[in-house]
Amino acid sequence: MIARLRYSLTFRLALMFSLSALAVLLLLGFAVLYVVNQHFISQDRMMLEAQSQHIAQSLHQVDTLSQVSTYLGHTVSENAHSEHGFIIVVANAAGDVLFNSSPTQNLSALALPSKILGAKLSTLHQNDISYRILTKPMTIANQKAIVLVALNINHHQTFLTAFKTSMWISIAVAAVIMGLLACIVAQKGLKPLHLLMAQTEQITINNLSQPLPMNSTYLEISQLTATFNAMLDRLNNSFQRLVGFSSDLAHELRTPLSTMKMQNQVILSRSRTVEEYQQALHDNAQALDQMTRMVTDMLFLAKSDNGLICPEETSFALHDEINTLLDFYDYLAQEKNITLHLSGQGKLHGDKSLLQRALSNLIANAINYGDEHSSIEIKIIEETDQTEITIINQGETIDAKHLPHLFERFYRTDSSRTNNSEGAGLGLAITAAIIAAHQGKIAVSSEQRQTCFTLHFKKKHTTS
Repeated sequence: MIARLRYSLTFRLALMFSLSALAVLLLLGFAVLYVVNQHFISQDRMMLEAQSQHIAQSLHQVDTLSQVSTYLGHTVSENAHSEHGFIIVVANAAGDVLFNSSPTQNLSALALPSKILGAKLSTLHQNDISYRILTKPMTIANQKAIVLVALNINHHQTFLTAFKTSMWISIAVAAVIMGLLACIVAQKGLKPLHLLMAQTEQITINNLSQPLPMNSTYLEISQLTATFNAMLDRLNNSFQRLVGFSSDLAHELRTPLSTMKMQNQVILSRSRTVEEYQQALHDNAQALDQMTRMVTDMLFLAKSDNGLICPEETSFALHDEINTLLDFYDYLAQEKNITLHLSGQGKLHGDKSLLQRALSNLIANAINYGDEHSSIEIKIIEETDQTEITIINQGETIDAKHLPHLFERFYRTDSSRTNNSEGAGLGLAITAAIIAAHQGKIAVSSEQRQTCFTLHFKKKHTTS
């Protein structure tokens, strides 16, 4: 239960609100106590100052210190001996008491310590009685003396004690009420969040495409819902790609497997010659080789999806590497009377073998789908901050609706192009993955029977 409360947002909000309210109440309580206490001190000071001035006026006509007791005995009012009255002590510079209006209270000793002499106003607790004491140096009969006026402030202390008790109890009760109200307010405030949680619990694979309703009037909940809907959209797109990919993969593997099964059944239907068995094994080997290449390509794309392709970067001349590829594909191009042209110079920094594979896929693609008696133009353009490679072939124009999907796995534009291809539809997907692994970009355009693939690579500054 305690662990659940620790991780409960409602509990945390209520606790933080309650602690904040309690802190404010405590600060307010201390402030009120300080103000009340200062009010009493100020009130006592005024009374003590008034009494001190009255004593000074009474002693103005004293000729000798020995007359102090006589003069004060006649001039001090009867209030000085009341419960809340004043106690007056007069001492000479040596500390000898000249007058004490309350001999039962040994306050005369307070006139001697420096802490009292140096302070104008102080508080003393003696014999369960609290006094506010004002000490003032005074000149009496041309001699230095000390006048101590004390006021019984027990009534103040009694009031403050009762006031403190009542206030702290009130603050404690208020804190409890604040905590309960905080829980109620937090639960009510988080109700839209609970509603959103209930809506998300209804999401399954079958309704990933249905966004959560944006009907909340609260800005934070609306932002959270929008973010969650964006995540659902990404999940749905990824799931749809996975479903389509699985379907395409099953379809692509089913064809060679069905072919192998049918051929084997035909071969086994009756006795065959050695040559026929050898031919059947050869056909099976070709089908297995096709499936092996497909699985290898799929593993490569899986690594690409998980960011596991780590190019071994080296600097090499593009012109030389592309020339090597053109020599390799020259025989295939001659079969269709296609002329291969390369122009431009440039260097590239990256994994040579991976980039050779990407360029090889594009050149083979251009030859496979190029018109007979046409030409393929390969251009290298080296700029200040990037290197650009374009591969242009002449052939059937690709519909604009297909262009954004050309780099998807197993994507074919139409059946005629599929029939002309011996691959599994993974070449362009692999090419795009290799380009992306090198932080490059690939684009395609097709119009007026010309298809152009453009590769952009940012230049990397390396130290020799």
